[in-house]
Amino acid sequence: MMSRTVKGVYRNGEVRLLEKPEGVEDGDVVVTLTNLRSERAEGESLEDRRQLALTWLRRAGWNLGGAPYPTRDELHDRTR
Repeated sequence: MMSRTVKGVYRNGEVRLLEKPEGVEDGDVVVTLTNLRSERAEGESLEDRRQLALTWLRRAGWNLGGAPYPTRDELHDRTR
């Protein structure tokens, strides 16, 4: 199975490709929407969106690592 990636725009319920994929007459598509500016609340920064996504992932049970980090002494105790 071969896939191609082309840019497009979703507006008013329709997807419009910004370029024609070479060598493709027809086929199935999967649409991934990126840069969802319209969903961002006024004054909400991209950092706010990132923090919201991280919170959602943590609540969904994804282990993202991170704190609590071991102290320097704890790290040195492990190597002795």
